[in-house]
Amino acid sequence: MTHMDAPLLDDSGLNDSGFEAFGLADSILTAVEHEGFSTPTKIQTMAIPPLMEGRDLIGIAQTGGGKTAAFALPMIDKLLQDYQKPRQNMPRVLILAPTRELAMQIEQCIVTFSKGTKLRSLVVAGGQPYPPQTNKLRRGVDILVATPGRLIDHIGRKNVKFADTGIFILDEADRMLDMGFIDDVRDISDSLPEEHQTVLFSATMNQKVRNLTRNLLNDPVNVEIQKKTAVADTIDHKIMNVSRKDKAKLLAEILSGDNVEKALVFARTKLGADALSKELHEKGIRSDAIHGDKRQRVREKILMNFRRGRTRVLVATDVAARGIDVEGISHVINYELPIEPENYIHRVGRTGRAGAKGIAISFCDPSDMRLLRPIESLIKQPIEVDADHEYHIDVTSRGKGKGGKGRFSRDRNDRGDRGDRFSRQKSDRYKPRDRVRAANSDWKKDDRSSAPKKTAKHTKPVKPARQEAKRYDPWTAEARKHSDDPVLGKLLGKPPKIETKREDKSEFVKTGAKKKPFKKKDAEVKPFARKKLRGGKKALSTKKPVRSHKPRGKDTGGNKTFSPKRKSVGPKRAA
Repeated sequence: MTHMDAPLLDDSGLNDSGFEAFGLADSILTAVEHEGFSTPTKIQTMAIPPLMEGRDLIGIAQTGGGKTAAFALPMIDKLLQDYQKPRQNMPRVLILAPTRELAMQIEQCIVTFSKGTKLRSLVVAGGQPYPPQTNKLRRGVDILVATPGRLIDHIGRKNVKFADTGIFILDEADRMLDMGFIDDVRDISDSLPEEHQTVLFSATMNQKVRNLTRNLLNDPVNVEIQKKTAVADTIDHKIMNVSRKDKAKLLAEILSGDNVEKALVFARTKLGADALSKELHEKGIRSDAIHGDKRQRVREKILMNFRRGRTRVLVATDVAARGIDVEGISHVINYELPIEPENYIHRVGRTGRAGAKGIAISFCDPSDMRLLRPIESLIKQPIEVDADHEYHIDVTSRGKGKGGKGRFSRDRNDRGDRGDRFSRQKSDRYKPRDRVRAANSDWKKDDRSSAPKKTAKHTKPVKPARQEAKRYDPWTAEARKHSDDPVLGKLLGKPPKIETKREDKSEFVKTGAKKKPFKKKDAEVKPFARKKLRGGKKALSTKKPVRSHKPRGKDTGGNKTFSPKRKSVGPKRAA
């Protein structure tokens, strides 16, 4: 039986029993109870039993549904049943995540549920130094959580081997494939042992994910939460139509409200996120920006400040959207709509988690109307327009497909005054051209003769003929007088004229004045002029200085060579 014929489990017939019904280890149940979880979620109820049996699984559920605990609890239970100390550089479980933040979130969840046990876990992600990761891998780890890029580097350095790996988990597979890691995931899967369990979780199931499951999974169980919409019902969606120049002002007014506890603002680019965070900070709103260009330590510090409430606003990009799991986010604001509609689900999924209420606000300018309709069709619900703000613009109609027919549309049949100006039906410019027929048409010569003739109204006034200027004839008597013409002189056989020096008769220079030569005469040369000697050396003069026969150091008034005064070392004596 292929995975396409695998049983599809839905949320019908779910019981409200606790985690004890799954048969988990006592240490796991104690950790779950200590965290305050008493009843499993829908995805946990459906996914944990087949995972305890060792089956391959495909889990599709909306964000915030408890997918991390759904694969972490049975994985920890299986490792504790026949626990063996891991060998050097050989992890027993491999978990792949698309971003650093999501990898750290998964590892934190594993640490929480494995308290009191001997299990050791490690996060291998970019932005961190290699030596600490390499040393921990040598000592041996049970669970390795990694991003594809850094894991490929460690595999190339032979720091990771998969001879003992029995469980392979892909979290947020759709995002991982969108980032271009599909070939890396396949290479890693091929290096695993044949008898291993593969688990794939994702918030959306697109065609790329379906193609990947055909190659990676073996007879999997499909677990999908039957839901009306792709997002949680606890999220209130709004649209605010605003021009691009007024977006920052409207955002500052919303964030200044008292009902905003923690806000997550999404931008499309990294530079845009930094610029928006700086603009909000200048307006008195404490905010930080997080994206892939920041170092790992800086990103961890920014998330810590956001969790503890030191920073109330966080501006992020789509790459960092899935790794942000912070409690108490009341507002998610799409400063710019995402180009891919699936990213809208992951953005707004940061709020309204675990049954809490959340608000998702999207700013929409006229150029974003083409991105709004795919989002509404994906979440299967229309989004209401909130016009109760100062910067509202009128975008009344939304057309089907790309764009819309409304205030900002361009219709050829509805051009206004400009269309009347350039239309052929109302312009007299094109009337004579309408009577022209093609050469191969049935229009006869008789019809041409019967065509209306031009009347006096159509005739143009005849302009008087232009008088031509007299041409220059070089052989006339008058022309021969102009002997300065070189061409004429050559034709007449005259010798060429020798040019002489022209006298400068300008007003600034006196006529007849002789210019002084640039070089000075030999008589005016000073005795200390430089002269070249043999060897290329130069001397100031030919006279040698007369050396004094007096001893040095005494000022007797005689000639002596120049010598600089020595600086006195000791203290100066009083005069």
